[in-house]
Amino acid sequence: MAAPTRATDVLVIGGGGSGLAAAVSAAQHGARVLLAEKQPRLGGSTALSVGSITAAGTRLQARAGVQDSVPDFVEDMVAFKPALLTGDAPALRELLARESAATVAWLESLGVALVGPYPEAPHRVSRMHNVVPSSRAYIARLADAARRHKVEVLLSTEVAELVRDASGAVTGAVLRTPTGDVTVEARHGVVLASGDFSGNPKMRHEHLSPAAAAAHPINPYANGDGHRLAAEVGAAWRRMDVTFGPQLRFAPPQRPGLVSRLPTWRWLCKAEAFLVQRLPASALRPFVKSLLITHTSPAATLFAHGAILVNNAGERFCDEKESVAPLSSQDGGRGYIVFDAGIAAAFNRPPNAISTAPGIAFAYFDDYRRGRPDLVFQADTATELAERIGVDPAALAESVRQGALGTPLVAMGPVHSMLTVTEGGLAVDDELRVLDTSDVPIPGLYAVGGVGQGGMLLLGHGHHIAWAMTSGRLAGRALARANAGGDGRASGGRAGRHAT
Repeated sequence: MAAPTRATDVLVIGGGGSGLAAAVSAAQHGARVLLAEKQPRLGGSTALSVGSITAAGTRLQARAGVQDSVPDFVEDMVAFKPALLTGDAPALRELLARESAATVAWLESLGVALVGPYPEAPHRVSRMHNVVPSSRAYIARLADAARRHKVEVLLSTEVAELVRDASGAVTGAVLRTPTGDVTVEARHGVVLASGDFSGNPKMRHEHLSPAAAAAHPINPYANGDGHRLAAEVGAAWRRMDVTFGPQLRFAPPQRPGLVSRLPTWRWLCKAEAFLVQRLPASALRPFVKSLLITHTSPAATLFAHGAILVNNAGERFCDEKESVAPLSSQDGGRGYIVFDAGIAAAFNRPPNAISTAPGIAFAYFDDYRRGRPDLVFQADTATELAERIGVDPAALAESVRQGALGTPLVAMGPVHSMLTVTEGGLAVDDELRVLDTSDVPIPGLYAVGGVGQGGMLLLGHGHHIAWAMTSGRLAGRALARANAGGDGRASGGRAGRHAT
């Protein structure tokens, strides 16, 4: 029996930040929108992020007297790793820089509370803005806007396949809902907003290095669904072999931190933003430390100062100053950072911090010792420390000897080898239309966020969320406005400007 059919203007696949942005933007511009999310709740990888969004030319920059420009933003994004980022997807990087301020203003119009701007090298000026109280606020405000604009949201709903007409245009999708399959006809088009493929073991092993493939994903539900669906209708992939990381991450606490427990009520977020922007850093320490020591990574500068990394057996297995990625191939992908009292003292004051919440504050050794005592172990000897963290005493003693560490000793952990995101995505042009293997747009199919990076590599705080929100906002608007009076689908001719 054929699945029942229903119609909408725009079908969005994925309910994270980029999908919600696309849905809200399309609905604001008059389209009837249906959003399908495979999980029982909205959020995606956006809800798991620190929450920074980097942009040039914002209201907050102007208020702080920051002079900025789109060309400078483009150059500074590339400066993170010029050999890898130069020429990766210049049209998309230009698009992100040019539209980022409008995206920030749009988010603020929806009630998202942002503070900043804050510095992050190699950006020459302060461009980083942080959401208050956490990244969950993006989802809360976008979900509110979706309800106001009557976006229909289907949760626990997977996409079985995209539907095409005789000409090859994507006209909708078959959805697997909790009550059965349904075929949705999308008159204006379909937006893929399904995130990256870091949660798909098969795709990781096919495309990434062994270390990255073995790491644990931050979002295990980012399974590359959009990559697969688009490939089935002839779409091309870009830069699937590139990823930044894996990274070391501390194990989360058993009880959520203060920031993750705060409500995301609109008025409360605004009040928190007011306080964060105006109170001295010392007054904010109870607020920010919960975020710092729960969600962020230990700084690589620990190893530059002489700390070592050992595995579950207490063995030192890599040159930490070169890379800590081999931890992913060790037992359980976990280990401990070991250092002496001298290094601990150096990381108890500026300029050295154990970790940061970008731009807001820093977490030093004593912050961890007091706030996360479950992560800090101290001892006078390697044998005593080995007993406290449960590793082989002889192996740890040899590791400490190799590292030329003094006593007393400190171990922090466990730390895990984690894969934050994968960078490879579908080929898209600067209108966010998905391209086939001949760089021709596939009519009716758009991609945004992680699945729609089009070969653009993003390194640094705030760039992924900036792309997710910007690409979603632009694709939603384009689909709502497309071919007024027509079928709304993109032309099937050669790729538009600056195909990437």
